[in-house]
Amino acid sequence: MTKVSDIQLYHDSLVSLHTQIHSQLRHLIMSGHWLNGSRIPSETQLTTHLRVSRSTVRLALQQVELEGLIERIPGKGTYVSYSPVQGNQKQLIAFVTSDLEDPKAIELLNGAESEIRASAYRMMFSNTKTHSEEMEVLTRLQEENVAGVLVWPNSDYGAALDQHINNYRSLRMPIVFLDRNVPGVECDCVTSDNYGGAATLVQHLVELGHQRIVYLSHPRTEIMTVAARYRAYQNVMQNAGLTPQAPWIIGRDGRELQGNTTLTHSINHESSEFQDVMNCILKAPQRPTAIIAVNDYIAILALRVMKHLNIHVPSEISITGFDDIELAAHLDVPLTTIAQDPFLLGKRAAQRLIERIDGFSDKPCLDIIPTQLRLRSSTSMPIRV
Repeated sequence: MTKVSDIQLYHDSLVSLHTQIHSQLRHLIMSGHWLNGSRIPSETQLTTHLRVSRSTVRLALQQVELEGLIERIPGKGTYVSYSPVQGNQKQLIAFVTSDLEDPKAIELLNGAESEIRASAYRMMFSNTKTHSEEMEVLTRLQEENVAGVLVWPNSDYGAALDQHINNYRSLRMPIVFLDRNVPGVECDCVTSDNYGGAATLVQHLVELGHQRIVYLSHPRTEIMTVAARYRAYQNVMQNAGLTPQAPWIIGRDGRELQGNTTLTHSINHESSEFQDVMNCILKAPQRPTAIIAVNDYIAILALRVMKHLNIHVPSEISITGFDDIELAAHLDVPLTTIAQDPFLLGKRAAQRLIERIDGFSDKPCLDIIPTQLRLRSSTSMPIRV
Protein backbone atom coordinates (compact mmCIF):
# COMPACT_ATOMS: atom_id res chain seq x y z
CA MET A 1 0.00 0.00 0.00
CA THR A 2 1.33 3.42 -0.91
CA LYS A 3 1.20 6.17 1.72
CA VAL A 4 2.06 9.83 1.26
CA SER A 5 3.72 9.71 4.69
CA ASP A 6 6.36 7.37 3.22
CA ILE A 7 8.01 10.48 1.74
CA GLN A 8 9.79 13.05 3.90
CA LEU A 9 11.64 16.17 2.74
CA TYR A 10 14.49 18.13 4.25
CA HIS A 11 13.75 21.73 3.33
CA ASP A 12 17.14 22.99 4.57
CA SER A 13 19.11 20.43 2.55
CA LEU A 14 21.52 21.44 -0.21
CA VAL A 15 19.78 18.86 -2.39
CA SER A 16 16.92 20.40 -4.38
CA LEU A 17 13.37 19.51 -3.34
CA HIS A 18 12.40 17.91 -6.65
CA THR A 19 15.55 15.76 -6.55
CA GLN A 20 14.67 14.58 -3.03
CA ILE A 21 11.12 13.70 -4.11
CA HIS A 22 12.37 11.95 -7.25
CA SER A 23 14.95 9.92 -5.32
CA GLN A 24 12.48 8.82 -2.65
CA LEU A 25 9.77 7.88 -5.13
CA ARG A 26 12.25 5.83 -7.11
CA HIS A 27 13.55 4.10 -3.99
CA LEU A 28 10.04 3.25 -2.74
CA ILE A 29 9.19 1.69 -6.11
CA MET A 30 12.45 -0.08 -6.89
CA SER A 31 12.77 -1.53 -3.39
CA GLY A 32 9.32 -3.08 -3.74
CA HIS A 33 7.88 -1.04 -0.86
CA TRP A 34 5.35 0.36 -3.33
CA LEU A 35 4.07 -2.62 -5.31
CA ASN A 36 3.54 -2.88 -9.04
CA GLY A 37 -0.01 -1.83 -9.94
CA SER A 38 -0.63 0.17 -6.77
CA ARG A 39 -1.91 3.72 -7.04
CA ILE A 40 0.48 6.38 -5.79
CA PRO A 41 -0.51 9.60 -3.95
CA SER A 42 -1.88 12.35 -6.18
CA GLU A 43 -0.07 15.60 -7.01
CA THR A 44 -2.41 17.43 -4.63
CA GLN A 45 -1.70 15.00 -1.78
CA LEU A 46 2.05 15.24 -2.32
CA THR A 47 1.98 19.03 -2.61
CA THR A 48 0.01 19.39 0.64
CA HIS A 49 2.00 16.83 2.63
CA LEU A 50 5.43 17.99 1.49
CA ARG A 51 4.67 21.73 1.55
CA VAL A 52 6.06 22.35 -1.92
CA SER A 53 4.72 23.79 -5.16
CA ARG A 54 2.75 21.69 -7.62
CA SER A 55 5.46 22.33 -10.27
CA THR A 56 8.10 20.80 -7.97
CA VAL A 57 6.01 17.65 -7.49
CA ARG A 58 5.16 17.49 -11.19
CA LEU A 59 8.83 17.69 -12.21
CA ALA A 60 9.73 14.80 -9.91
CA LEU A 61 6.81 12.70 -11.20
CA GLN A 62 7.76 13.42 -14.81
CA GLN A 63 11.28 12.10 -14.18
CA VAL A 64 9.97 8.92 -12.53
CA GLU A 65 7.51 8.44 -15.41
CA LEU A 66 10.27 8.86 -18.00
CA GLU A 67 12.19 6.11 -16.21
CA GLY A 68 9.23 3.79 -16.75
CA LEU A 69 8.51 3.36 -13.03
CA ILE A 70 5.00 4.84 -13.03
CA GLU A 71 2.14 5.13 -15.51
CA ARG A 72 -0.50 7.86 -15.64
CA ILE A 73 -4.00 6.63 -16.55
CA PRO A 74 -6.32 9.53 -17.50
CA GLY A 75 -9.30 9.80 -15.19
CA LYS A 76 -7.97 7.16 -12.81
CA GLY A 77 -4.64 8.30 -11.39
CA THR A 78 -0.98 7.30 -11.43
CA TYR A 79 0.14 3.73 -10.80
CA VAL A 80 3.40 1.89 -10.14
CA SER A 81 4.50 0.10 -13.32
CA TYR A 82 7.69 -1.62 -12.12
CA SER A 83 8.42 -4.94 -10.43
CA PRO A 84 11.80 -5.32 -8.70
CA VAL A 85 14.13 -7.84 -10.32
CA GLN A 86 14.25 -11.05 -8.32
CA GLY A 87 17.46 -12.50 -6.91
CA ASN A 88 20.80 -10.93 -7.73
CA GLN A 89 20.03 -10.14 -11.35
CA LYS A 90 20.56 -6.45 -12.13
CA GLN A 91 18.96 -4.99 -15.21
CA LEU A 92 18.97 -1.23 -14.65
CA ILE A 93 21.61 1.26 -15.83
CA ALA A 94 21.44 4.83 -14.56
CA PHE A 95 22.46 7.99 -16.42
CA VAL A 96 23.38 10.89 -14.12
CA THR A 97 24.00 14.30 -15.67
CA SER A 98 24.90 17.71 -14.28
CA ASP A 99 22.69 19.67 -16.68
CA LEU A 100 19.89 18.00 -18.58
CA GLU A 101 18.95 21.40 -20.09
CA ASP A 102 22.21 21.41 -22.05
CA PRO A 103 21.64 20.06 -25.60
CA LYS A 104 24.88 18.12 -25.25
CA ALA A 105 23.40 16.19 -22.32
CA ILE A 106 20.42 15.21 -24.45
CA GLU A 107 22.71 13.85 -27.17
CA LEU A 108 24.81 11.97 -24.61
CA LEU A 109 21.60 10.49 -23.21
CA ASN A 110 20.30 9.56 -26.67
CA GLY A 111 23.57 7.86 -27.59
CA ALA A 112 23.66 5.87 -24.38
CA GLU A 113 19.99 4.93 -24.71
CA SER A 114 20.51 3.65 -28.26
CA GLU A 115 23.11 1.18 -27.02
CA ILE A 116 21.31 0.16 -23.84
CA ARG A 117 18.02 -0.39 -25.68
CA ALA A 118 19.75 -3.03 -27.83
CA SER A 119 20.98 -4.86 -24.72
CA ALA A 120 19.22 -6.71 -21.91
CA TYR A 121 19.29 -3.60 -19.72
CA ARG A 122 16.91 -0.71 -19.07
CA MET A 123 17.93 2.89 -18.50
CA MET A 124 16.85 5.56 -16.05
CA PHE A 125 18.24 9.07 -15.66
CA SER A 126 18.73 11.66 -12.95
CA ASN A 127 19.57 15.36 -13.24
CA THR A 128 21.78 16.89 -10.53
CA LYS A 129 22.79 20.53 -10.10
CA THR A 130 25.52 20.25 -7.45
CA HIS A 131 28.19 17.76 -6.43
CA SER A 132 26.28 17.05 -3.20
CA GLU A 133 23.14 16.15 -5.19
CA GLU A 134 25.28 14.01 -7.47
CA MET A 135 26.67 12.02 -4.56
CA GLU A 136 23.29 11.58 -2.88
CA VAL A 137 21.86 10.20 -6.13
CA LEU A 138 24.82 7.85 -6.65
CA THR A 139 24.59 6.56 -3.07
CA ARG A 140 20.86 5.96 -3.53
CA LEU A 141 21.50 4.12 -6.81
CA GLN A 142 23.98 1.83 -5.09
CA GLU A 143 21.40 1.06 -2.39
CA GLU A 144 18.90 0.26 -5.14
CA ASN A 145 21.35 -2.28 -6.57
CA VAL A 146 21.55 -0.84 -10.09
CA ALA A 147 23.86 -2.62 -12.52
CA GLY A 148 26.02 0.43 -13.26
CA VAL A 149 26.05 4.17 -13.79
CA LEU A 150 27.01 6.59 -16.56
CA VAL A 151 27.99 9.98 -15.09
CA TRP A 152 28.52 13.36 -16.72
CA PRO A 153 30.06 14.73 -13.53
CA ASN A 154 29.39 18.06 -11.89
CA SER A 155 32.30 20.48 -11.70
CA ASP A 156 31.28 22.62 -8.71
CA TYR A 157 33.14 20.62 -6.05
CA GLY A 158 35.72 23.39 -5.46
CA ALA A 159 37.31 23.05 -2.02
CA ALA A 160 35.26 19.90 -1.42
CA LEU A 161 37.20 17.93 -4.06
CA ASP A 162 38.98 15.66 -1.56
CA GLN A 163 35.70 14.69 0.09
CA HIS A 164 34.11 14.22 -3.33
CA ILE A 165 36.94 11.86 -4.33
CA ASN A 166 36.54 9.86 -1.12
CA ASN A 167 32.80 9.61 -1.70
CA TYR A 168 33.37 8.24 -5.20
CA ARG A 169 35.94 5.76 -3.95
CA SER A 170 33.42 4.43 -1.43
CA LEU A 171 31.01 3.41 -4.19
CA ARG A 172 30.98 -0.27 -5.19
CA MET A 173 29.38 -0.38 -8.62
CA PRO A 174 30.65 0.05 -12.20
CA ILE A 175 30.89 3.72 -13.20
CA VAL A 176 31.87 5.26 -16.53
CA PHE A 177 32.42 9.01 -16.80
CA LEU A 178 31.21 10.89 -19.86
CA ASP A 179 33.07 13.89 -21.32
CA ARG A 180 35.31 14.43 -18.28
CA ASN A 181 36.52 12.64 -15.19
CA VAL A 182 36.65 13.49 -11.51
CA PRO A 183 40.35 14.08 -10.69
CA GLY A 184 41.73 11.34 -8.47
CA VAL A 185 38.95 8.82 -9.18
CA GLU A 186 39.99 5.76 -11.20
CA CYS A 187 37.08 4.97 -13.50
CA ASP A 188 36.67 4.52 -17.24
CA CYS A 189 36.09 7.80 -19.06
CA VAL A 190 34.91 8.44 -22.61
CA THR A 191 35.72 11.92 -23.86
CA SER A 192 36.28 13.93 -27.02
CA ASP A 193 39.74 14.67 -28.40
CA ASN A 194 39.95 18.01 -26.63
CA TYR A 195 43.70 18.34 -27.10
CA GLY A 196 43.63 17.43 -30.79
CA GLY A 197 40.65 19.65 -31.51
CA ALA A 198 42.17 22.71 -29.85
CA ALA A 199 45.53 22.04 -31.52
CA THR A 200 43.77 22.01 -34.91
CA LEU A 201 42.20 25.40 -34.18
CA VAL A 202 45.47 27.00 -33.13
CA GLN A 203 47.30 25.53 -36.12
CA HIS A 204 44.57 26.89 -38.40
CA LEU A 205 45.10 30.40 -37.00
CA VAL A 206 48.89 30.12 -37.21
CA GLU A 207 48.66 29.05 -40.86
CA LEU A 208 46.49 32.09 -41.56
CA GLY A 209 49.33 34.25 -40.28
CA HIS A 210 48.20 35.04 -36.74
CA GLN A 211 50.87 35.57 -34.12
CA ARG A 212 49.06 37.34 -31.28
CA ILE A 213 46.60 34.62 -30.27
CA VAL A 214 45.00 34.59 -26.81
CA TYR A 215 43.05 31.89 -24.99
CA LEU A 216 39.74 32.99 -23.40
CA SER A 217 38.32 30.82 -20.61
CA HIS A 218 36.14 30.65 -17.52
CA PRO A 219 37.92 30.12 -14.17
CA ARG A 220 37.55 26.32 -14.13
CA THR A 221 40.80 25.71 -15.99
CA GLU A 222 41.52 22.56 -13.97
CA ILE A 223 38.64 20.62 -15.55
CA MET A 224 40.08 17.84 -17.71
CA THR A 225 38.59 19.06 -20.98
CA VAL A 226 39.53 22.70 -20.39
CA ALA A 227 43.07 21.87 -19.30
CA ALA A 228 43.64 19.75 -22.43
CA ARG A 229 42.52 22.60 -24.70
CA TYR A 230 44.79 25.13 -23.03
CA ARG A 231 47.74 22.71 -23.11
CA ALA A 232 47.21 22.31 -26.86
CA TYR A 233 47.20 26.10 -27.27
CA GLN A 234 50.49 26.37 -25.39
CA ASN A 235 52.23 23.58 -27.29
CA VAL A 236 51.18 24.62 -30.80
CA MET A 237 52.15 28.24 -30.11
CA GLN A 238 55.58 27.18 -28.84
CA ASN A 239 56.13 24.81 -31.75
CA ALA A 240 55.35 27.70 -34.11
CA GLY A 241 57.95 29.90 -32.39
CA LEU A 242 55.25 32.06 -30.77
CA THR A 243 54.76 32.97 -27.13
CA PRO A 244 51.62 31.58 -25.48
CA GLN A 245 49.97 33.88 -22.97
CA ALA A 246 48.32 33.16 -19.66
CA PRO A 247 44.60 32.62 -20.30
CA TRP A 248 42.21 35.54 -20.20
CA ILE A 249 39.84 34.53 -17.41
CA ILE A 250 36.27 35.82 -17.28
CA GLY A 251 33.61 35.23 -14.62
CA ARG A 252 33.99 36.19 -10.99
CA ASP A 253 32.37 33.42 -9.00
CA GLY A 254 34.40 30.40 -10.07
CA ARG A 255 31.67 28.94 -12.26
CA GLU A 256 32.07 26.97 -15.46
CA LEU A 257 30.50 29.27 -18.08
CA GLN A 258 28.39 27.38 -20.58
CA GLY A 259 24.78 26.86 -21.58
CA ASN A 260 21.87 29.26 -21.80
CA THR A 261 23.02 31.33 -18.82
CA THR A 262 26.16 32.38 -20.69
CA LEU A 263 24.10 33.23 -23.78
CA THR A 264 22.00 35.51 -21.59
CA HIS A 265 25.15 37.24 -20.32
CA SER A 266 26.27 37.77 -23.92
CA ILE A 267 23.34 40.09 -24.68
CA ASN A 268 23.50 41.93 -21.35
CA HIS A 269 26.15 44.62 -21.67
CA GLU A 270 26.08 45.15 -17.91
CA SER A 271 26.81 41.54 -16.99
CA SER A 272 30.15 40.92 -15.30
CA GLU A 273 31.06 38.40 -18.00
CA PHE A 274 30.43 40.90 -20.81
CA GLN A 275 32.42 43.54 -18.94
CA ASP A 276 35.27 41.09 -18.30
CA VAL A 277 35.71 40.34 -22.01
CA MET A 278 35.51 44.03 -22.86
CA ASN A 279 38.15 44.90 -20.25
CA CYS A 280 40.45 42.15 -21.54
CA ILE A 281 40.33 43.69 -25.01
CA LEU A 282 40.55 47.34 -23.98
CA LYS A 283 43.34 46.85 -21.44
CA ALA A 284 45.52 44.55 -23.54
CA PRO A 285 48.95 46.16 -24.20
CA GLN A 286 48.52 45.09 -27.81
CA ARG A 287 45.24 43.85 -29.21
CA PRO A 288 45.35 40.18 -30.23
CA THR A 289 44.57 39.25 -33.80
CA ALA A 290 42.77 36.07 -32.73
CA ILE A 291 40.89 34.64 -29.74
CA ILE A 292 40.59 30.93 -28.97
CA ALA A 293 37.52 30.58 -26.71
CA VAL A 294 37.25 27.52 -24.49
CA ASN A 295 33.72 26.83 -25.73
CA ASP A 296 31.14 28.15 -28.19
CA TYR A 297 29.15 29.97 -25.51
CA ILE A 298 32.14 32.09 -24.53
CA ALA A 299 33.04 32.57 -28.21
CA ILE A 300 29.53 33.95 -28.83
CA LEU A 301 29.98 36.26 -25.86
CA ALA A 302 33.25 37.48 -27.41
CA LEU A 303 31.58 38.01 -30.80
CA ARG A 304 28.94 40.22 -29.22
CA VAL A 305 31.52 42.21 -27.28
CA MET A 306 33.41 42.87 -30.53
CA LYS A 307 30.21 44.07 -32.17
CA HIS A 308 29.62 46.41 -29.21
CA LEU A 309 33.17 47.78 -29.56
CA ASN A 310 32.89 48.13 -33.36
CA ILE A 311 35.75 45.66 -33.86
CA HIS A 312 35.06 43.75 -37.06
CA VAL A 313 35.19 39.95 -37.06
CA PRO A 314 37.12 38.43 -38.76
CA SER A 315 39.09 41.21 -40.52
CA GLU A 316 40.22 42.90 -37.28
CA ILE A 317 40.08 39.90 -34.98
CA SER A 318 39.38 36.20 -35.54
CA ILE A 319 37.40 34.17 -32.99
CA THR A 320 37.01 30.40 -32.59
CA GLY A 321 34.91 28.24 -30.28
CA PHE A 322 34.66 24.59 -29.29
CA ASP A 323 31.62 22.23 -29.32
CA ASP A 324 29.75 23.27 -32.50
CA ILE A 325 26.45 23.96 -30.74
CA GLU A 326 23.46 24.38 -33.04
CA LEU A 327 23.56 28.19 -32.82
CA ALA A 328 27.20 28.36 -33.98
CA ALA A 329 26.35 28.03 -37.68
CA HIS A 330 23.52 30.57 -37.56
CA LEU A 331 25.15 33.64 -36.00
CA ASP A 332 25.59 36.97 -37.81
CA VAL A 333 29.19 35.80 -38.18
CA PRO A 334 29.03 31.97 -38.33
CA LEU A 335 31.55 30.55 -35.90
CA THR A 336 34.65 28.53 -36.76
CA THR A 337 34.74 25.81 -34.14
CA ILE A 338 35.43 22.18 -33.28
CA ALA A 339 32.58 19.69 -33.56
CA GLN A 340 32.19 16.95 -30.99
CA ASP A 341 30.01 13.87 -31.39
CA PRO A 342 28.16 13.55 -28.06
CA PHE A 343 25.82 10.87 -29.46
CA LEU A 344 28.78 8.59 -30.25
CA LEU A 345 30.37 9.51 -26.93
CA GLY A 346 27.25 8.41 -25.04
CA LYS A 347 26.97 5.23 -27.12
CA ARG A 348 30.63 4.31 -26.54
CA ALA A 349 30.34 4.98 -22.81
CA ALA A 350 27.31 2.69 -22.58
CA GLN A 351 29.22 -0.04 -24.44
CA ARG A 352 32.09 0.30 -21.98
CA LEU A 353 29.78 0.19 -18.96
CA ILE A 354 28.01 -2.95 -20.20
CA GLU A 355 31.42 -4.59 -20.66
CA ARG A 356 32.24 -3.75 -17.03
CA ILE A 357 28.90 -5.08 -15.80
CA ASP A 358 29.46 -8.30 -17.76
CA GLY A 359 32.79 -8.89 -16.03
CA PHE A 360 35.50 -7.08 -18.03
CA SER A 361 38.18 -6.42 -15.40
CA ASP A 362 41.05 -4.65 -17.16
CA LYS A 363 42.38 -1.37 -15.75
CA PRO A 364 40.22 1.77 -16.21
CA CYS A 365 40.90 3.41 -19.56
CA LEU A 366 40.42 6.74 -21.31
CA ASP A 367 38.54 6.38 -24.61
CA ILE A 368 39.00 9.39 -26.91
CA ILE A 369 36.46 10.21 -29.63
CA PRO A 370 37.76 12.19 -32.67
CA THR A 371 36.63 15.77 -33.31
CA GLN A 372 36.23 17.74 -36.56
CA LEU A 373 37.13 21.29 -37.58
CA ARG A 374 34.19 23.40 -38.78
CA LEU A 375 35.56 26.28 -40.85
CA ARG A 376 33.15 29.21 -41.04
CA SER A 377 33.28 33.00 -41.28
CA SER A 378 34.76 34.04 -37.93
CA THR A 379 38.39 33.46 -38.95
CA SER A 380 40.55 34.96 -41.69
CA MET A 381 44.05 36.28 -42.32
CA PRO A 382 44.96 39.15 -39.99
CA ILE A 383 45.12 42.68 -41.42
CA ARG A 384 48.40 43.22 -39.65
CA VAL A 385 50.68 40.72 -37.96
